[in-house]
Amino acid sequence: MGSSEPSKRSVGPWRPSALARAASHWSVFASLLTALLCGCSSPEQRGSLSGSPASALPPHISQLLAAGLRPDWSADGRRLLFLDHLVGNVFETDLETRAVRALTSHFDHSGFTRARYLANGDVLLCGPRSTAVSKPEGGRWHTELWLLDADLSRPAWPLGQACFEGPAVSRRSLRIAWTRSDYPDRVVLGRSEIWTAEIVFESGTPRLAKRTKLLDRSDFHYLAFFETQDFRLPEERELIFTAYAHRGGEVMGIDLETREVHNYSQNWGYDEAEGVFPDGRFAAVEREPDTYTLTPQGHIDIWRTALDGSGRSQRLTYFSDFAGFGANNPVVSPNGQWMAFQLRAVDGPHGNGQGIFLFDLRQVPDEHAMPRPHRGAARQGAAADTPQRDPIDPW
Repeated sequence: MGSSEPSKRSVGPWRPSALARAASHWSVFASLLTALLCGCSSPEQRGSLSGSPASALPPHISQLLAAGLRPDWSADGRRLLFLDHLVGNVFETDLETRAVRALTSHFDHSGFTRARYLANGDVLLCGPRSTAVSKPEGGRWHTELWLLDADLSRPAWPLGQACFEGPAVSRRSLRIAWTRSDYPDRVVLGRSEIWTAEIVFESGTPRLAKRTKLLDRSDFHYLAFFETQDFRLPEERELIFTAYAHRGGEVMGIDLETREVHNYSQNWGYDEAEGVFPDGRFAAVEREPDTYTLTPQGHIDIWRTALDGSGRSQRLTYFSDFAGFGANNPVVSPNGQWMAFQLRAVDGPHGNGQGIFLFDLRQVPDEHAMPRPHRGAARQGAAADTPQRDPIDPW
């Protein structure tokens, strides 16, 4: 299988600080990176309410499933894929009947960490080839890409590529993107690369063609790890991804033709890109303000961030107001009217889900109500002020 890599290129104003660029010794470089990845977040007090947010839902949020995580919408918006564990089986639920069916129970496997619908109805999976019985969730960091036929007529087929966390899938073709990473085995100088390819079939057997590397850590002076998220609709000319540990974690985009990179968060703190809205103007984002580490502390809520470079963001959920909880993994329906997301337990592993909820996005205020960031504070390295609650404040 052929592959290509882009030539080194100049990039825009999203580059890391002059201090990082000027570091001339690996010892200084490693110390700086270790501080970035393992440093502490601010002692801001969160979770002042008792009980569970699931017991005090506002009118525009409802619970779909009492258990489940990692939802993904079908192209017609009538079904959701989800997992039962961080490394587990894949299921599908019908949103009208609420019927649930298993998709991966007909063959032996070691669990899957992601499941995403492809444009032809097949399912792209990410999962380990084998998992230690004593540490089943350890397999989430050493996974591969698999293809599951829509008719479930055979076991998932391996595509022969390692993947880190979630892959991105096109809604218009069989193009995919994924991350190859050495995390968590190697952090300071470990690999983190974004690749794209097309899924093709030869005599019914799927394989990856036109493999191309888009980005690696050298483009961020090794001060970031990546995770792909979505091709930006409607044209799909840009790939939205997360740069972990870059300014705490930023929502980024890379132009698939020019390779130009844009920072859409413009926010000092933990931001992780999740579902992109179908009109391409916004992304649903996991945000934990005042956290600058590779992984968040767990006090996460969902925000809507504009993909216009302004850095405007609007808070959508307030689950982290409840002690021990947060919200994560938001994905937006194809018609843009609904968002599926998870209840998160703060003391659980990153990405955990304690049930799946539906958010009626038709009750979100107009985009012009979205506050703008305080750029002066961001330039000085301080966390941007948390915007005031908008009119959908449920509490």
